[in-house]
Amino acid sequence: MKIMKKYTRRASCNTCPGGSGRLHLEGVGKVMLMSAAALGMTAALTIQSSMAFFTTYVSGGGSHPVTLGAQTEIHEDVSDMTKHIVIRNISETNGCYVRVKAFYAEPFEITYTDVGGGSGSWSLGENDFWYYSGILAPGETTGALDAKIEVPGDYDKDSFNVVVIQECTPVLYDENGSPYADWSMKYSDYEEGAR
Repeated sequence: MKIMKKYTRRASCNTCPGGSGRLHLEGVGKVMLMSAAALGMTAALTIQSSMAFFTTYVSGGGSHPVTLGAQTEIHEDVSDMTKHIVIRNISETNGCYVRVKAFYAEPFEITYTDVGGGSGSWSLGENDFWYYSGILAPGETTGALDAKIEVPGDYDKDSFNVVVIQECTPVLYDENGSPYADWSMKYSDYEEGAR
């Protein structure tokens, strides 16, 4: 307390009523205060850099699509008003299940025929899709599914379109090791609502 009295004095009564209030620093007191402030700022800078040293890890954010390896492509050849549909698994690692469906205008009819030739066979299933029964291994193709288009006699055979879409889903396994298809996780080259 004696040191503080030595280096400070009370404000004069003309600057503060009643002589109370501010302290004025003189001589050495200013030097000590400035030194303490500089030391404090140096410590703050040192703490900042040491905290950066101890927290040098990397974290990331955002998203990236994860594919399960099911990727197929459709091949369609047309002859004599018949589409010959074959699906190929172009994935390099995973097998998958596949299905196809044809969309066409009302007066036309389509007759499907399983031509075979692969390790599985085609059959009509849920939602008018044609399902391939076997697991399509990487690089393998299905047997052909023929879709014969029946055009009414008064229609121009070149002025309509039959669109075939294909979907695939990766092979999943249950607790017993039996493979199954979960069509809620399907991949398709067709987007609903696209025009």
